[in-house]
This record gives sequence, C-alpha cells and structure tokens, in this order.
Amino acid sequence: MPARPRKADAWKDAGQSRDEQFAAKRAALIRKAARAFSARGFYNTSLDDIAAELGVTKPALYYYVKNKEEILYACHLISNELGTQAMTFAESLPGCGLDRVVALARRYVELLTGEFGASAVLMEFDALQPENKKTIVAGRNRFDRRFRSLIAKGVEDGSIRKVDPKLTVFFFMGSVNWMTRWFRPDGTFNGQEMADRFADYLQESIKARSNQT
Repeated sequence: MPARPRKADAWKDAGQSRDEQFAAKRAALIRKAARAFSARGFYNTSLDDIAAELGVTKPALYYYVKNKEEILYACHLISNELGTQAMTFAESLPGCGLDRVVALARRYVELLTGEFGASAVLMEFDALQPENKKTIVAGRNRFDRRFRSLIAKGVEDGSIRKVDPKLTVFFFMGSVNWMTRWFRPDGTFNGQEMADRFADYLQESIKARSNQT
C-alpha cells in the first residue's frame, strides 16, 4: 500500500506554475494510461483504472482529458512527433544515406521506448474518431515519404544496396510496431539496447555489399 501515496505525491508535485502543472499532470496521465492500455488492452482499461494508478479520483481526470479516446489520440500524436524529431535529427547529420537511415532507426526507437516504454496502444488505431484518424495518417504519411527519400538517397550514393524504399520502410516500421506489443522497460533489454539492436539489424539488412545488389 505505500506505493499509492508516492503516486499521489508525484501527481501533486508535477510542475510549478498553473500551466506547468497542467501540462505535466496531463503528460503523466497519458504516460500512465498508455502503459495501462499496453498491459490490459485499450478496451479493457477504464478511466477508473487509470485514476487508481495515479492515486486520484476519476473526476479529477476530466480536468485534463474528456475521455479515453482523447488519451489514445494524444499517444498517437506524440508518436508522430517523436518520428518527426528522429527524422529531423537524421536528416541533419553528415555522411552517406546509410548513416542517416541507421541514425533515424536508432533515434526513433530511443525516443519511442523512452517516452512510452514502447506502448502497444499505438496499435489501437481503429479506436480513433474519423477526424483524428485523418490527422494521424497524414503525419504517418509525411514520415513515410521522408523515410523512403533517405533510403533512396542511400541507394543513389551506393551505401545502400538496391532495395525497394517502400518495402524497406514497411519492414522496419512493422518490426517497431510489433515491438510495442512485447517490449517492457524492465525486461531483458532496455530502450537503448533495443535501439542499438534494431539499428544494427536494419543496417545489416540494407547496407551495400560487394557481392550483392
């Protein structure tokens, strides 16, 4: 039972000013909810469950979110933003196309596992409202186009073998999405180790070889 007061204290201590408190508490709510959704499933987790995890009452949550779908949408928005951050980082680096693609892979997994513990809630796309789906799909498509472009540039400069950029992106993102189903921060591998391994696997699968095209 001592864990509950610590959760409540963490909730109360979030931020300093009113705006900082609101932002920090909402972020804490989303992180906690995302992990609860991953553990139990989106449809099997209630706002009552989330409130209990935070050590607050359910009505207190309605000051920060309207419903569960808003939390789910926020998780997807954050995931899209993390992808944008990773992409911008990779595109700014010197080096060949392969270097940038590998840097993107590593940075994206680092950010994703650090923010959510690779929350499986990101797979719960069909639960979003139609307008929210459109927003998330638009963000994913922008990321997809930039990712394919990095791969294509690597093929052009000879650092990446002649792979299909579209299928390569599907291959990598499919692996990342599946990782969200089983990864746990306290598991066999931490987030940094997962990022290093995923980057290594991608690099070994697409790098140019003297005897392979």
